[in-house]
Amino acid sequence: MKWYKIEIHTETEAVDVLTYLLEENGIEGAVIEDPNDEMFSDSYKGDWDYSEETARQFNHEDVVVKIFVSEEIEKTVAFIEETLKNIESNGLNIGTGQIKYEIVDDEDWKDKWKEYFKPFKIGSHIVIKPTWEDYQSEEGDIVIEMDPGSAFGSGTHETTSMCVKLVEKVLKDSDTVYDIGCGTGIIGLAAAKLGAKSVVGVDIAEDAIIATKENAAHNGLNHVVDARLGNLTDVLEDKADIVVANIMADIIIMMTETIENFVKKDGYYITSGIVNGREKDVLEVISSKFEVIEHINEGEWHAILAKYRG
Repeated sequence: MKWYKIEIHTETEAVDVLTYLLEENGIEGAVIEDPNDEMFSDSYKGDWDYSEETARQFNHEDVVVKIFVSEEIEKTVAFIEETLKNIESNGLNIGTGQIKYEIVDDEDWKDKWKEYFKPFKIGSHIVIKPTWEDYQSEEGDIVIEMDPGSAFGSGTHETTSMCVKLVEKVLKDSDTVYDIGCGTGIIGLAAAKLGAKSVVGVDIAEDAIIATKENAAHNGLNHVVDARLGNLTDVLEDKADIVVANIMADIIIMMTETIENFVKKDGYYITSGIVNGREKDVLEVISSKFEVIEHINEGEWHAILAKYRG
């Protein structure tokens, strides 16, 4: 099979929106090389384990987003160009917006991105560890091992980490959780590790369902975590204690019209995937049906915790 490596040259402030929109349109597994990111500085002592050698391998000053595709290259590049224009029209600096591509060996692309995926912590206790990496647990750590596979979703994105943090705040041991737009299942896996009685992930992408089930089995959680292919209203009937929707603003607004049919009285509705500038629209809709408990913002993204009073 012929694979293409595409490099998109941009700026830090546009990266989150760009990678999110690419993933929403089936272009997954982006590798981000950002020399300005604090995780690449010699003084950074965070959870990521990037080496000086990794940082020094960059021979560029701008941000480069690398993706690998097997589709028609002209059509993919045209889509990326249009996406960059849309991002720029919303006031974000996309830098040069230069796009480069080349044919790569089939074996090259499969494992290259793994160099950039290291153990890291989200919330107070959850540690995400790729299956191929070693990690020395510390007291209080709850470790989730995962292989993103083709439905990429490592938990590094602000939207995912904010959802996990909010789940961590409100989850009780007896709770049932719905993870809408589950991706690789990381939010649902975190809920299960934190003590949820039952978790159901829902996604319209078959790769996501496969990845969620595999990750649940690998972590010994297949008796707690289920994954179903389809839309919320098609595959779920009962109500949950917590419904998490990490999708995008327009879909959240549409979903909120009927979401009370899936949330128990005094249950919680957690939403994210809400880019800067759309949070007011989402808050207006959610507050018409729910009590907004908390609204948090990280980078270009927002997350909302709301309670259903019934």
